[in-house]
Amino acid sequence: MIIDVHSHVYARPLLGRPGHPDQTFLSVEQQLQRMDAKGIDMAVVLPLNSAEAPAERQSPGEVLTLCEQHPDRLIPFFDLDPRRPDWRDTEHFVWALEVYKDAGFKGIGEMTCRVPFDDPKMMAFFGACEKVGFSVTFHTSPPEAVNTYGIIDELGFPRFEKALQAFPELRFFGHSGSFWSEISGDLTAQTKEGYPKGPIAPGGALVRLMREYPNLNGDISAGSGFNALTRDPAFTYEFIDEFQDRLMLGLDLTSMEVEFVHIDWLTEQRDEGHITTEMLEKILWKNANRLIGLGLE
Repeated sequence: MIIDVHSHVYARPLLGRPGHPDQTFLSVEQQLQRMDAKGIDMAVVLPLNSAEAPAERQSPGEVLTLCEQHPDRLIPFFDLDPRRPDWRDTEHFVWALEVYKDAGFKGIGEMTCRVPFDDPKMMAFFGACEKVGFSVTFHTSPPEAVNTYGIIDELGFPRFEKALQAFPELRFFGHSGSFWSEISGDLTAQTKEGYPKGPIAPGGALVRLMREYPNLNGDISAGSGFNALTRDPAFTYEFIDEFQDRLMLGLDLTSMEVEFVHIDWLTEQRDEGHITTEMLEKILWKNANRLIGLGLE
């Protein structure tokens, strides 16, 4: 069994991706084709609906329809921008989230809005997510970044830590360059929004937060997650061993031209004895099954 916790799938994608006008996001037919080629059994569908997201907006109804057409392959998440002006507190958000939960959605994401983690509206939204029982997949970026997207936080995640403290039962699924770069203690504000190379220095904020807050989990998708795992293998093996119950496979295949080799790399590490078969299975599907609440045997 393999579950990809990070995919973007459209009924009829039209616009090209930023910088690649001839490459659209995946249609459902293309997504299933890529899943079959990689041996992926199921994938979480993450819409991108904030004003800043570099993608076409996607209604919850479209996502749910696609997943209902392929219930054994696709898992529906939805994205909600907390800046909606008529929803002011946790109870407003709870009402909406319960509607989506009753409809069959399994979680929230990918959250991409440029709002600080500790903004009052964001905290009210997180409180509702915790109350309803939804996990949250998020993209993050620093305040200095321009022409980008993701929930805002500075070096060291001081704002995000407030949310982790305030909502200990809310499962956060972290993703993006600015999330995974925090794995190393030598990170600077200038290198946070990127894919730093070289050995990982002790003292990384991400490692500290994962040790202190068991509700923080890692979505290893895209080049950002893969870079974090492969830049310093000696560190990686210890990191996977320590957090084997909280890392989840994701690919983030945004077009037919995008290629990621996470599954091949992880399998190779198992075959070479660097990680165990049990660790591999947890990352490939068991953690997602448990954390999202899929109920698979």
